[in-house]
This record gives sequence, structure tokens and C-alpha cells, in this order.
Amino acid sequence: MESDTATCIEARMVPALPHRLITLGFALMLGCVPAASKADPDFDTLSGPARAVDADTLEFGFKRVDLWGADAMNRFQECLINGQSTACGAEAWQVTTNLLVATPITCEVRGKNRYHRNMAVCRNANGVDIGQSLIVRGMAVARPDQMPEYEAYENQARQARTGVWAGEFIDPLKWRRGERLPEHEIEVRRWHRDE
Repeated sequence: MESDTATCIEARMVPALPHRLITLGFALMLGCVPAASKADPDFDTLSGPARAVDADTLEFGFKRVDLWGADAMNRFQECLINGQSTACGAEAWQVTTNLLVATPITCEVRGKNRYHRNMAVCRNANGVDIGQSLIVRGMAVARPDQMPEYEAYENQARQARTGVWAGEFIDPLKWRRGERLPEHEIEVRRWHRDE
């Protein structure tokens, strides 16, 4: 009896913790609060409305995927068609944007790229494979090491001189690394004062 009374007195002496602090403590102990350090978590499929960040990068809320097997012209990339500079990257982005209108978009993740971003084969509600469609329209090059079947679509676009195949362009991978057509290189001149 005496020990019960002592425990009761000790309990009354401990200051009451705010309710929110206790709830947070339990949530942390149980692992209910998601880890903020995971920038790009693994997932198998995504489905829902998406927007085109780039012609081959789709965003579902805060989750991004790159298209598997199709490397599209970059959003600010320029090409030469019939001797004229064209905004082929912006055109590719517009093609993807138009394909995303038929929602939901469903993406099946196949792997990760060197930036640790999920790579997926994505289709719109009409069943159109977005990567394949970009390749057929000459707005992307195939990456046969990822999707061997895309190579036949690229060959068709090349033979028909569709999209960028009607002129000159830099492979999107090389473009991201800084390579440009001579017409699109930025000339940097140092100003010299006449003495």
C-alpha cells in the first residue's frame, strides 16, 4: 500500500507533457512518420494524372520517372531542319504533353538511371506507349539496350525522314553533355581594351 502511494505521488510530481509531443513520440517510435531523406523512393507502378517536365520525364506529384528506352530531344534543344533552326526539344515536349491529356497515365518501372531516377514504360488511357510514340514521330532516339523493340520504330522514322531525322541534330545524351551543332554553339569572346 505504501509503495502504491509513493508511485502516485511521484506520478503527480512529473510535469504533464503536451499531447502533441506524446503523439509525435509514438509516431516516431512506430515509424509512422516518413523519412524525408529519401529523394527518389523505389516503386513498381505509378498511375494517375502526370505532367511533362521534359519530353521524356513525367511527374506524378512529387514523383518523377524517365521514359525507359526512349531518349527525347531536350526541352531547350535546337535542331536544323531544311537549313533552319527549329525548337525540336520544345516540339517533343509538346507531343508528350498532348499524349498526357488521356488520363490516367500508367507507368511500369523497369529500372533506374545514373541519377537514381526511376525509368518506366508509360502509357496513356488509350494504351499509347509514350516513348514509342516519340520515337515514331522522330522526336526521340531509341535506346536498344533498354528496349530492343524500339530500334525498329527508330529505323522507320529515320527512313521516312520524320521529325529530327529530316535534318541535323545532336543525340540527346551528347547534348546534355554540352555538345552542340556548330550553328548553335555559343561564342564567348573576351573583351579587349585597345591600348
